[in-house]
Amino acid sequence: MIETTLVDLREQIEALSNEDGAFYLICGRTGSQPVPTTGLRFESRPTARAAAWTTKQYRTALRRYDPRLPSHDIIVCQEAIETEPTEQLTVDASE
Repeated sequence: MIETTLVDLREQIEALSNEDGAFYLICGRTGSQPVPTTGLRFESRPTARAAAWTTKQYRTALRRYDPRLPSHDIIVCQEAIETEPTEQLTVDASE
């Protein structure tokens, strides 16, 4: 059986990324971005979830070489969406 390499897993994650994406991965406990997703963005939540799953595989494989590698609870986050302020309407009650 041929095992997926760390290089293959990293390439899969990078292929899912999109520099304009609003989604990213962090550790739910520490807030840090886990290697190999540091600085990467993803276009949609499903794509980010696929990247999170692949990141978990990557880190599990890497832990075989370094058992001290920290464990992360990887979660998907969305960048805050800026909205334009709405105008308040003033009603003139004198009419």
